Amino acid sequence: MDKQRIAVTVVSGFLGAGKTTLLNRMVRRADGSRLAVIVNDFGELNIDAAIVSEVTDAVYSLQNGCICCTVQEDLLAQLASLAQLQPRLERIVIECSGVSDPQRIVQTLAYPQLRSHMQLDMVITVVDATRHLQLDGEYARLARAQVATADLLLLNKTDLVSPEELQTLRIALGPNARVHASVQAELPDALWLDAEQQAHTVRPLTPVATGDHGEMFSSRLWQASGRLDIERLRAWLRALPSEVFRVKGLVVLGDNANAHWLQHVGSRSQFSPATGEAAAAGMRLVFIARRGFEGWQVLEQGLSECLLGAD
Repeated sequence: MDKQRIAVTVVSGFLGAGKTTLLNRMVRRADGSRLAVIVNDFGELNIDAAIVSEVTDAVYSLQNGCICCTVQEDLLAQLASLAQLQPRLERIVIECSGVSDPQRIVQTLAYPQLRSHMQLDMVITVVDATRHLQLDGEYARLARAQVATADLLLLNKTDLVSPEELQTLRIALGPNARVHASVQAELPDALWLDAEQQAHTVRPLTPVATGDHGEMFSSRLWQASGRLDIERLRAWLRALPSEVFRVKGLVVLGDNANAHWLQHVGSRSQFSPATGEAAAAGMRLVFIARRGFEGWQVLEQGLSECLLGAD
């Protein structure tokens, strides 16, 4: 790496793979260094940025669009601004939304106005061991594009699959892929903070689509006051249709009105405590589903029935 330029790490991966968990770990491990984080979320709220901001205040949000399509110019402007900060940043971490093709981010970092200030050191793609091989059609093609751009594949949730399934997935990722198996997006410091590592390997890749592939997905925002019954909510989550890739946001639970960040993908839900500051804005959830999904009204009705006092 050229120490005169700011190191840039790109974190990629399909919806729900574990990118935000990894990003939180990276921010904590880099404590004390001059680090900035750019978080892109697909939908009306940047939930990922809100979660990461509880760990660091150096978070810059690009929301309501795909970072490599509709907000690519915003990314370029944000990077140019960060390049001028003094004292100089040591590292920038960019978390792409799950609908993004990271190859386009790589191309953005090669623009002349950025090349003299920063250098891409690596692209880390988080792969969900439980879902990667279940994707089909254009969604599988997008996931493969995310894998193809990576210098390192963080094969996440390996505790949730059998050894045979894990072996099948490793074969599918390709014999030359650099893979690190993980649980809860655990990543050794040496794999991304090593000052002696080489810069990103430039490969001739074709982006997965020429247009805005964010249009492959539809999203919906749900907001409400009050509190949710945890058991009803868990039952509602278990019954979500397969067309819904992702649910995430802030919920207020039970009689004690405890605020939690909710992350749901596939058949798994995770609740983690949220700060009072985050909870002050009220309950809000973002849904991301396949293009053309028509079940929003049924979903929202079922969620409203999870509210305490809704009987």
